[in-house]
Amino acid sequence: MHPSPNSEVYRFPEYYALGYRWNTEAECDFLEACLRAHGPKGGRRVLDIGCGSGRHLLTLAKRGYEGTGVDRSPEMIEFVRQQARRESLAATVAVDDLVRLRIRGTYDLAFCLMDTFRFLLTTDNILAHLRTVAGLLAPGGLYVTDFWVPRQWNTMGDELYQWEQTEGETTVRVFYLQHPESVDPIAQTFEDELVFEVERNGERQTIRGGRTLTRLIMPQEFQALVAGSGAFELLSMHGTFELEKPLDAGSLSWRMISVLRKQVGG
Repeated sequence: MHPSPNSEVYRFPEYYALGYRWNTEAECDFLEACLRAHGPKGGRRVLDIGCGSGRHLLTLAKRGYEGTGVDRSPEMIEFVRQQARRESLAATVAVDDLVRLRIRGTYDLAFCLMDTFRFLLTTDNILAHLRTVAGLLAPGGLYVTDFWVPRQWNTMGDELYQWEQTEGETTVRVFYLQHPESVDPIAQTFEDELVFEVERNGERQTIRGGRTLTRLIMPQEFQALVAGSGAFELLSMHGTFELEKPLDAGSLSWRMISVLRKQVGG
């Protein structure tokens, strides 16, 4: 989940990177599997939209991909730039906005993970975004999205998730929480928040991300939005990062992963 660009958690990219490092290899395996199964033959150019601390971008660069990452946070972008330089990786980054997306280039695969897609708050923004991304893709290029969907109707906007990661003397506990009183059923928006609890060298610190307005997008609605964009065909939807397992009611998790392919002429 990516918080507001003014969020306090963005000012600590080292903690963000540690807190979110889980499952990175499996998620990158999924992206590679998508390219092999559905993408342009031999495709190696990737675009990470909302790259955060760069865990997917840098992992794919280590695997030989030519990567570009964009994010609204200058702190995150500088962190990724330093990591790429330190490890001599073929990855470039730039500050950019999810809605306006001014980046240029041609890519075989674009992806927008960690719930970032839900910062597109209106239908018009979503459609414009999809068309813009399609314009950045090579013929047959792919776009993979990953965002939260409610497990149950009665928990919509009222869920809490937490996890922790440790490295050396540092432990980061991440809390993702939602504020049910903020739900707007007309706009399909509500406020959620990230909180980091950090223990480092025996000292504790709490970093509150602040409330962030996000969009609720349901599976059938997303299918209609993709079709309405005229830019993509929806190849598959998944509840886990496993290409052979489609999304269904039994597998529905807190995230929905969708694989889109650029339409001919899109």
